Amino acid sequence: MSMSGNGFSAESVRNLISSKKQKLEQEQHELEEAAKAQRKKLHDAFLEREIRPEALDRVASMVQKAVERGDKQALLFQFPSEWLPDKGRAVTNRDPKWHEQLDGFAKRAYDFYESELAPRGFQLRAEILDWPGGMPGDVGFVLTWKRPEEIG
Repeated sequence: MSMSGNGFSAESVRNLISSKKQKLEQEQHELEEAAKAQRKKLHDAFLEREIRPEALDRVASMVQKAVERGDKQALLFQFPSEWLPDKGRAVTNRDPKWHEQLDGFAKRAYDFYESELAPRGFQLRAEILDWPGGMPGDVGFVLTWKRPEEIG
């Protein structure tokens, strides 16, 4: 829209502002929809993901690197708490049955822990890693190798 000559008026300025606002709102809506579609795609992939045959070797490598850094735990992986049916409430409240809320890859990872890592003396805990806007953010699966009497 041209702002010169006979078309120039307060109404034309208001129309230009309105048009720009609508365009920005449409662009924002399209960005939000694209981000929502991307999050859904990631969630679907997470639900479908399987434990790989080399998982035990990968965990061993992560633990070795953590020990070399002087750490007493290793973050195995993380995912958005919104992917849990209770949005991470069981994890936040340290419910002893938090693992019953899991599905998809998180459930398979927990089952892998139960069958492969727990018998080797490791402990696993889930924790909320961040709190964007005061709400639970990502859930982390943290593997530790402390003796039972050291856990507190």
